[in-house]
Amino acid sequence: MAVKLMHYWTINPSSKEAYADFIIKQFIPGVNRLGMHTVAGWSVLVGSYSDVIMETVSSNLDQLEAALKTRDYRLLKSELLNLVKDYKTKVMMPIAKRGSYSMSISPSTVKFNQMWDVITLKPEDYMNFEQFVTREFYPLLEKIGVHVAGEWEVLIGDEPHTICEGRVTDVGALIPVLQGSEFRRAKKKLKQFVENYQSRILSFHVRKIKGYRSEGYEFVDL
Repeated sequence: MAVKLMHYWTINPSSKEAYADFIIKQFIPGVNRLGMHTVAGWSVLVGSYSDVIMETVSSNLDQLEAALKTRDYRLLKSELLNLVKDYKTKVMMPIAKRGSYSMSISPSTVKFNQMWDVITLKPEDYMNFEQFVTREFYPLLEKIGVHVAGEWEVLIGDEPHTICEGRVTDVGALIPVLQGSEFRRAKKKLKQFVENYQSRILSFHVRKIKGYRSEGYEFVDL
């Protein structure tokens, strides 16, 4: 079962050149060797939060915990903190199986992530929420071109505690469908079940590239 460690930061303007060299040559290869596979780095286009989100995935929580305890990880993090500010992390577990989670992402992808906390005043509240998102909200997202790649619970990190990870390949169509009546009605109904709703649109900061014999990474936005 995939477990995510998400890194959040803002680049120090004076360190941009050193940052670029460190991320590609040391940080990403280093965390990958420790079993925290780097899926991609993301820039926040719309929505308030850190400028950069680095997405890493481990096979399970034990593997992630072991990696974070290593001297190699502590050294990588220490050097990173010399180049960035407002650093924080989140550890996330999948809530439910919404199909197979894929770490292979099209180069044209942007993310539309939605976050919330489920309102559970009564025992049946979560069941009603689950029925709504499973039968109505997530099918609507798929219909309007937002693929629900995963639903995650934040185990460690700040709120909101639920993240719906959406991927979009037709970037030009995203804003019109989010402004459309179908999505606005669905979001209004969603807010009957949740609080602290937020959303963000993300584009690539760092993406994976496939060479002749191996995979590497390149900056898209820096």
